[in-house]
Amino acid sequence: LIAYERAELKRAILEWSIPRVVTTEATEPSITRILPRANWMDETSPIVQPAIPEFLGRLDTGGRRATRLDLANWLISPTNPLTARAFVNREWREFFGIGISKTLDDLGSQGEWPTNPELLDWLAAEFMHPEYDAAGAHTWDVKHIVRTIVMSRAYKQSSDSTPELDEKDPDNRLIARQSRMRVDAEIVHDIALDVSGLMTDRFGGPGVRPYEPAGYLAAMNFPKRDYSPSRGADLYRRALYTEWQRTFLHPSLLNFDAPTREECTVNRVTSNTPLQALDLLNDPIFVEASRAFAARILKSGGHGVDHEIDWAFLEAEDRAPNAQEKQILESLYQASLADFRKDKAGAAELTSVGESARARGVNGANLAAMTMVARAILNLNETITRN
Repeated sequence: LIAYERAELKRAILEWSIPRVVTTEATEPSITRILPRANWMDETSPIVQPAIPEFLGRLDTGGRRATRLDLANWLISPTNPLTARAFVNREWREFFGIGISKTLDDLGSQGEWPTNPELLDWLAAEFMHPEYDAAGAHTWDVKHIVRTIVMSRAYKQSSDSTPELDEKDPDNRLIARQSRMRVDAEIVHDIALDVSGLMTDRFGGPGVRPYEPAGYLAAMNFPKRDYSPSRGADLYRRALYTEWQRTFLHPSLLNFDAPTREECTVNRVTSNTPLQALDLLNDPIFVEASRAFAARILKSGGHGVDHEIDWAFLEAEDRAPNAQEKQILESLYQASLADFRKDKAGAAELTSVGESARARGVNGANLAAMTMVARAILNLNETITRN
């Protein structure tokens, strides 16, 4: 009996380990007819067979009825340039803020004509059949097309403009310069974690729960939702892994224009609101990131506030601060330090936000004052803007 139970257990484990895909069973397809004047009761009109629009070509089915597999094969067929054009147009938008055709979700007659059709065609052809690999082993290579774009002279340009360019091409559709754009909501979160040193760089896995306001999911029923933040390293994973409860995405992502996923969103609308600045200053995620960043500044920034601010600015903005920026941040540090030396409880409260361990051997008032500086740096427009 024991041997039998062991065999049954092994069999169950083996069956559980086999991947399964839910599919539908093919049945006799329904008949579809051309409806004269939309009269659905008229059964004398011609029967319509599955096909693609005639001006786009024909499906090679060998005379049999076309299936969804035939459509899928046609979508990535070398004779169909539409898929590649749509993809590279969306990739272009990721790196320049707007597509070669700004219409990302409708490449038909309702879409905008590309500003540079030859460039779009070349990128699509390069995506499907890269010149460096005649054997075809790297066709449809996303990494290759991304590398091609970011290594181009167009991408490497400065975003500085001139009055002449602003007058001739205010939207930079001709790519005479690089475009400034605020990064997506998930990247705003990830920048703060990366600069602070808190980022957990682990690929894949289940969703995680960052800090969230109490009662945020109270309106959800059937069933009622309980929410408790993740613990440990899961708190500091990329925003890509943030768990969503139906249309209730994390408030920070919502503030920075992440879609609610109630419908397909190809192109996000980017806004600039006071709520975003308040989010960067007060959301526990960003306050904790500022505290951890402040600890790094005090540890690695060198001796003296001026060197520490230089180091922090270079770390977050990839450049040195100018004289005015440096003077403002030094004044903020000195004023905050004076306040926190008088208010030790306030310093302790600020430097205890979040689950990550507080830096050892660092004076509480100094850490709190530098946290204020770090909050200001992470709140800068330049921090969350791709220049």
